[in-house]
Amino acid sequence: MDLLGMSVKYLLRGIGFVVYFPIHLLLQLLIFLWTYVVVVPFSWLWRYILSPIYQFIWHYALQPIWQYIIYYPIRWIWQHVLLPFLQFVRDVILVPVASFLWLYLLFPVLYYVIYYPLYFLWKYVIYWFYKEVILPVLHYCKIVSKWIIRELTWLWLHTIWYPISQIWRIIFQPSLRWIHKEIIQPTIKWFRSIFS
Repeated sequence: MDLLGMSVKYLLRGIGFVVYFPIHLLLQLLIFLWTYVVVVPFSWLWRYILSPIYQFIWHYALQPIWQYIIYYPIRWIWQHVLLPFLQFVRDVILVPVASFLWLYLLFPVLYYVIYYPLYFLWKYVIYWFYKEVILPVLHYCKIVSKWIIRELTWLWLHTIWYPISQIWRIIFQPSLRWIHKEIIQPTIKWFRSIFS
């Protein structure tokens, strides 16, 4: 019986790994792309361009309209009309009816019909499956996806990034430096001498 239980456990782990690993790997790759392709550039764009524009518009246009046309009148109506009425309804109608419904209808149904069966299902079926199958599958998926992402990063660096940086440093950077020194600077000096 113990051998049969171990066999079923390892079989379920293998099936779970095969089914879940591609999803886990895709999620890790999407998180990697989201972090380094979307979040970093857009955070710079938000911090240095969009946020100052938004703060200017909010401070000088939207905030006065919000405060004096919408917020202060609604606050006055809430404090002097709606809140006293709602407190009266709560104290006189809602609290007695809700306490009666809870004590004599809802609590017995929830406790004896829903809570006890779910508790036994969790304790004797789902917890074992979670502990013996899902946690090991998640652990191995994490290890394999980290290894794949590390290898893809190494491949990216050594096949694309380093060669492009070397080409830039050896070919384009000296050419651009020469163009700037021999063409652009003399042209600027010539224009200055004409207009000064």
